[in-house]
Amino acid sequence: MEFFIGTCAKIDQVGIVKQAEDTGVTHFGVGEGPLLFSDPYQYLALAARETSTINLGTWVTNPLTRIPAVTANSHATLNALAPGRTFLGIGTANNALRSMGHSPASIAQLDDALRVTTGLLAGQRVTEKWRGRERELEFLDKDGSWYNLDDPVPVWMAAGGPRGIKVAARYADYVAYCLGPDPEMIKLVRRELDKAVADAGRPPGSVKLVAVSWFYQLRNGETWEDGVDHGFASGPISSCLTNIGFMREHAAELDPSIVEASATAATAYLGDPNAAEQPHYLDTWSKYQKGLDDSHRPLITKQLCDYWCLYGSPDEIWEKAQGMLEAGVDMLSVFLSNPFTAERDIADIGTSILARG
Repeated sequence: MEFFIGTCAKIDQVGIVKQAEDTGVTHFGVGEGPLLFSDPYQYLALAARETSTINLGTWVTNPLTRIPAVTANSHATLNALAPGRTFLGIGTANNALRSMGHSPASIAQLDDALRVTTGLLAGQRVTEKWRGRERELEFLDKDGSWYNLDDPVPVWMAAGGPRGIKVAARYADYVAYCLGPDPEMIKLVRRELDKAVADAGRPPGSVKLVAVSWFYQLRNGETWEDGVDHGFASGPISSCLTNIGFMREHAAELDPSIVEASATAATAYLGDPNAAEQPHYLDTWSKYQKGLDDSHRPLITKQLCDYWCLYGSPDEIWEKAQGMLEAGVDMLSVFLSNPFTAERDIADIGTSILARG
């Protein structure tokens, strides 16, 4: 059974990648946030030396904090350390850019970055417009002395709407989408992805759908509120933020109450963009990855947790996981938003899912 774990790079916690490999996890990725986390490529290089089978990559990088040639080189170099088990995970960089006071990359910027990066990793000569000039780019080491271009680097793209799905359909091998156990939402995203793949002229099934969920295994006597307080925290709100545009576009096909609940949570989380006094972005993001902010707790309801999260007893988690696969997901994944409880969560994923798969 293939299973993906994503988390934030914490350089003194590389050992959890080996724990994940020993548990049966097949893919492990770490995110990029220059002001937030440890550097992902240094983390992945260390992880490559400590593991032998697990696939490793960014989860996710973006087109702006590193230019495409640098991103391609970093993955080609990692591919030399972990040949045949390196992947490129990329998105628009909501966290990385917003924490620096900037907007995320546009879909057009992501599209062009993927064109350049994937072309370079395929050993091609590509054109790129940068700093107002168009130039040709190509990796110059043809003998593999400096990096590895021989083993393919699959592309994983984080998507959250129809435009992202269309870009993923052209370039990606896997598209990761924030999804919980709800079968109707899964079937809707599956349908739209398959249509985009067909429109892109690619064979059916050539882009795999990966569900990104928030995980917590309940102990005896615990409820959904313990999942929030001791597990996924504000993770469900992230799913609301990612999906609300898509949900509104397809509101007629979804439960109106969850569309409204997701929209309400997302709007309340972001605050009023027209307010006279706005908190400084550095103050806002200084709370990131430091536990659940008290102001966000009232926004997280049982309805949102049930819809967006993979949580419950081991038997309930397994039943939900099976239902997600039956509804059209090709691979399950969880993002461990709290690195300080990652060892516990990886062990729980092993017993509640992977040992049964």
